[in-house]
Amino acid sequence: MSTLDSYFGTQPPLKRTKTSEEKKDSQKNYEKSKRKRSYCVDWEKDFTWLQNSDDEGMTCKTCKKYEKEGQWVEGSSNFRIEAVRKHGSSETHMKNVKKQMATSIPPSESTAEKTLLMMKKAAFNKLTLLFRNAHYIGKNNRPYTDYISLCALDKAKDLDIGDTYMTDKSCQMFIHAISSARQNEQDDIIKNSSFISVISDGSTDVSSKEAEIIYVRCSVKCRVSTLFIGVKNVAKADGNNISIAISTLLTERFQQSWKDKLIAMGTDGASVMLGKSSGVVKRISDMTSKPVHAIHCSAHRIELAYKDAIKMVKIWQRCDALMLNIYLFYKYSPLNRSNLQASFKSLDQKMLTPTRVGGTRWVPHHERALTTILQGKEAITQHLEQMQVPGESRKDSSAKARNFLKALKDKNVSFWLHFMLDVIKTLSTVSRTVQSKNSTVGDVYNELESCKTILNKYMKRVWGYTY
Repeated sequence: MSTLDSYFGTQPPLKRTKTSEEKKDSQKNYEKSKRKRSYCVDWEKDFTWLQNSDDEGMTCKTCKKYEKEGQWVEGSSNFRIEAVRKHGSSETHMKNVKKQMATSIPPSESTAEKTLLMMKKAAFNKLTLLFRNAHYIGKNNRPYTDYISLCALDKAKDLDIGDTYMTDKSCQMFIHAISSARQNEQDDIIKNSSFISVISDGSTDVSSKEAEIIYVRCSVKCRVSTLFIGVKNVAKADGNNISIAISTLLTERFQQSWKDKLIAMGTDGASVMLGKSSGVVKRISDMTSKPVHAIHCSAHRIELAYKDAIKMVKIWQRCDALMLNIYLFYKYSPLNRSNLQASFKSLDQKMLTPTRVGGTRWVPHHERALTTILQGKEAITQHLEQMQVPGESRKDSSAKARNFLKALKDKNVSFWLHFMLDVIKTLSTVSRTVQSKNSTVGDVYNELESCKTILNKYMKRVWGYTY
């Protein structure tokens, strides 16, 4: 075989295959030295969240809303479709997409609302009954243990309330939830109001401790609201302690915003509240660094004016003492009340028990006491006369009844009782109008003018002159 034949018959050597690392290195060199990638606008058709700018590069519109840092928030120059796809399927991007969808979906179509609507109606009804029981406990100041009895009563009435949330601790939890929801509503009302006024009065709790009760009155879009804020115990009912209690309670609820909105305070008119140098209103005004108008309770002023006008009239003092003693005479003796009821029954009249002269409703209490005495005078007189029969009652009760009977039959007492009923009816109308939440300034003015006209007529008829 010749040399040429041997040369042409030899097989060429095999081409060496590159390893994976060599391929990667080759691709990197190609990307760096030869290929120049650029942004493709057509990517935005498939990836609507994608955007590009000369300053930042590629960024994600969705992630920029919810993230503060990251490659796709600050800008990426890796113009490769694989990089775009990788970000589109990333956990962070998917989470931000869900956030965006949740904000754009109408409330009625949101997943959360659909989930709530899919709750079993029976479970909702159970909680409704339990919340109503808890609301009753809280509103009527009953102990939490009564909640268990109410739940047992619901079960006895075949109401489906389930077997859970039937303890006194559950009741406490429900009441706290109701209270929190109500406070949030009040906070929104105060936040939207431009001005507020505070109504404050003293009270005593069940442990005989002094306390201050606070209300806030405001108006939002011409809708007036009177909101109960809370009760705060005070060590001593003086100007310093009361003003600190009021400011502390308001600050706990509304921070410092109440100081900018407070324009007036309504009180009972006591010197500790309205004192010019150290009264509560003056101290609150100093805290807010602006004038706060002091408003004396109108219903209380009517009561004080009425008492001031009649305090020197001896016949009325006698009538007032008579009504009070008759009230106590029947209040603390079940036997006397029983005999009085029999007296009304024998006359075929409705039973009217004498009532207390004073009370929280001020002048209307006087009206009710006078009306009861005058309408039930015949039955009361009959019972008092029966007590004069020997052996019908004890000697001390008989003596009291004799004095009451003598006073009721006195013409001057009878005249003054009827006269003062006419006067107090007129004043009571004004007092009720002032106390009504729905009364306007015009309503109060009209009632005052009507009251003045009626009282002037009475004065002209009795004394022959008017103011």
